[in-house]
Amino acid sequence: MKKIIVIVCALVMISCDNSEQYEKIEGEWNCTSWITESTGADLCNNNVYFNFKADKTYTSKIDGKEENGVYKIGNGMLYSTPEDKLEIGVEINKLDTDTLEFIMSRFGEKEILTLAKKK
Repeated sequence: MKKIIVIVCALVMISCDNSEQYEKIEGEWNCTSWITESTGADLCNNNVYFNFKADKTYTSKIDGKEENGVYKIGNGMLYSTPEDKLEIGVEINKLDTDTLEFIMSRFGEKEILTLAKKK
C-alpha cells in the first residue's frame, strides 16, 4: 500500500511540475543569443522566434524557415514535432517567466540558445 501511495504522489508531483512549465513556456519568445560552445560564435542574428500556445501547438522561425507543429515537455526536455517531420528534443536548461534557455546539439557541437519572452 505504501508503494502505491509513493507512486501516486510522484506522479502528482511530476504532472504539477509539467503544468507549471507549460504555463511558463506559453507565449512568444525571441532569440537573445545562440552560442556554439566550441567557437563562441553567436548564431542568433535576430532570426529565431517561437510562439508556444496553450493547446500545445507552436510556430517558429529559424534562419528564415517557418514551421508549425506540436510540442510536449517531459523529463527536463522540450520535444517538438514539426508538421510532416520527426520529433526533435532539446534540454531545457532554464525556464522562468522571462527567459528560456535550451542546450542542444547540431552536428555534434554543443549550442546554448537563449530566448526572451516578448512582453
